[in-house]
Amino acid sequence: MQPDEPPHNPAARQRQVGLIIVATCTSMSLAILVLLPLVSGLINLLRDILGVLILPFSFMFGLGGDTQAQSPALLRLLSDMGLQTQLHPLRLGGAAVLELVAVFLFVIAERLGGRTGYVGACAASAGAIVLSGLPLATPLLPAILTEGVFLLNPPSPDPD
Repeated sequence: MQPDEPPHNPAARQRQVGLIIVATCTSMSLAILVLLPLVSGLINLLRDILGVLILPFSFMFGLGGDTQAQSPALLRLLSDMGLQTQLHPLRLGGAAVLELVAVFLFVIAERLGGRTGYVGACAASAGAIVLSGLPLATPLLPAILTEGVFLLNPPSPDPD
């Protein structure tokens, strides 16, 4: 070790890794919560537009009939998204706000120390998982595990 390098603090490294995990997982989960209704609406719109565009040709060539058989790939894509796309927008918005609160409480607890912030972060993350449902909240699972580890074994505060 060079004399001009600061001493290595393992607790500071632990806090940095925890912050990276929580921030990355929460940002992925927020992106999914925000973009999923938009993508679902776009696919529904695309299905309707393609249904209207295919309709004259289906009547001309005697292919008229069930409209759901006209676009099986789009219907399969919509069914693969699951029922989570039909959630009420307030539930998804509430889950997004709870995720932001969880990150804020985790950062505050990491800076100030103590377990109260970690308890609040775990509770907010659990509330976000409940509101959004487990399939949508899967990227949030590493964040809640990290918050739980920090709750059970908080890092020592900086010597500064």
